[in-house]
Amino acid sequence: MRKSLKRRRNSSEHNSRSSFIARHRILLSVIAVIVLILIGVRLALPHVVRHYVNAQLQKSDTYTGSVGRIEISLYRGAYEIRDIHIFKRNGQVREPFFSAPYLDLSVQWSALFHHRIVARIYMQQPHVNFINGPTAAQKQTGENTSWTQLLQSLTPFDLNEVEIYDGEIHYKDDYADPKVDLYISRLGASATNLSNVEHQQLHLPAGIRATGKTIGGGTLNLELQMNPMAPTPEYQLQTSLTNVNLPALNSFLRAYGKFDVARGEFAMFTSAAATNNAYQGYIKIFFDNLDVFEWKKEAREHKSALKIFWDAVVGTVSTIVRNMPKDQLAVKVPISGVYTNTSIDLTSTIGSLLRNAFIRALIPKYDQKITTSEVTQNVKAGRIPNADTNGTGSPVTNELSGLAKEPPSQQAHGGTLLESTEQTNGRAGPH
Repeated sequence: MRKSLKRRRNSSEHNSRSSFIARHRILLSVIAVIVLILIGVRLALPHVVRHYVNAQLQKSDTYTGSVGRIEISLYRGAYEIRDIHIFKRNGQVREPFFSAPYLDLSVQWSALFHHRIVARIYMQQPHVNFINGPTAAQKQTGENTSWTQLLQSLTPFDLNEVEIYDGEIHYKDDYADPKVDLYISRLGASATNLSNVEHQQLHLPAGIRATGKTIGGGTLNLELQMNPMAPTPEYQLQTSLTNVNLPALNSFLRAYGKFDVARGEFAMFTSAAATNNAYQGYIKIFFDNLDVFEWKKEAREHKSALKIFWDAVVGTVSTIVRNMPKDQLAVKVPISGVYTNTSIDLTSTIGSLLRNAFIRALIPKYDQKITTSEVTQNVKAGRIPNADTNGTGSPVTNELSGLAKEPPSQQAHGGTLLESTEQTNGRAGPH
């Protein structure tokens, strides 16, 4: 009897151990399968993301692009793009519109304190090339493509911050004589609160700060307050470009102005604001120690008599309108208009130029900061041609809390000035 009970007990214990081992083996098998699946997903994820990113870069009708390699950082909630290039589709422009060796797209963890999940993008050494040419097919301007929407499509979360390190922007014209290559290098920029994560109760909650160096050793500084969520453009902009050595711009001046300079420095200050589909501002331009014509240098370079004569005429004009005590030529160009029309007040421009030449020199600094509230008042008063006087705008303070942090550094409101200058220069002298 006892032996029988003992055998039954041993059998029961054996069955229990067998059942436990079986369950344990099943659990281990399930875990192993899950681990293998996760490993497979992890190995496949870079290829899946690369395919997705390349598909997004193909959506534009005008531009197309590709990336070299994708690296995933799951613990950061991020992925890295290696070697991205975006070209114009028609193949007549050889240089990429945009290229960068490294982009990092990640979750902005600090935004979790504001109960939001948003994304940030870091770009290292991005290059942008604007190309001018005789035909539309040979130009590369970046128009007709929503680059903000493209960036947003690369991440599943709202884009809230963009940081640029050591970027370059070029304007090139290989069809000009001589060839032109103007550039901004060592560009650093920070754009913050683009999705208004911080719930700032400001009219212009987002901001951009940028700095860079230009051709001729100049320094660029930019501060922009804006409201990316507004249905129409709402922003306040201040930009300065200082200490540019003018002889470094001689290729540009010869190609488009048909003259060059022996010495001088260039500076520019811009302040503008936009609201109610209207914008208003000014551009102040300064030339210091300007010497457009130097006869000995011209003779040494064996220039034609007609070319020397044209340089002498330009030099004479600049001598007449420069301020002799300070050896400075300056002009202030007011700009205003709506997004389909632009108005440049030529009377004020000429008056400012003459006042600088014969009465006093304009001080090289901002006259005043143009704000959106000022634009709203001028729209209602009918001072901006072609603007909708029925528009209403929100008052805005001068606080800079919407500005981005200091950088680690298009609506082109100066475009009409450039076009006017090109048209004038095109008629002014010999080619």
